[in-house]
Amino acid sequence: MKLQPKIFLKETFVESLSFKRKGSNEPYLETEVSISPFVNFDEQGKEYMVMFEGNFENSLFDLNLQFVAIFGTEETIDEEFKASEIVRVNSLAIAFPFMRSFISTFTINAGIPNFILPAYNFSKEEE
Repeated sequence: MKLQPKIFLKETFVESLSFKRKGSNEPYLETEVSISPFVNFDEQGKEYMVMFEGNFENSLFDLNLQFVAIFGTEETIDEEFKASEIVRVNSLAIAFPFMRSFISTFTINAGIPNFILPAYNFSKEEE
């Protein structure tokens, strides 16, 4: 059995953000959520990037963001690593709570009811 290379989270940041507050005072928020994850690799190195493009819309706000997590590896990235579960599932699962926390904190600081994304099981996408 071959061991998977170790990964570590180097940093997270918001690449872009667009927020528009609407004029509604509705107490219940039914929010349309669209999240698309992408992974890009440093072809010659030991880093890769996970990006979530998120669009969130309800009667109180429109929020669009690109959230990035940079991961490092102990070994040089190869094709086997790119196709591995550690990239397709684990890296997304590690990065997602950071975006989730950012959105929650941002919305409460924007003066609107706290918006909390539900937890997401990235391994179910593999089935």
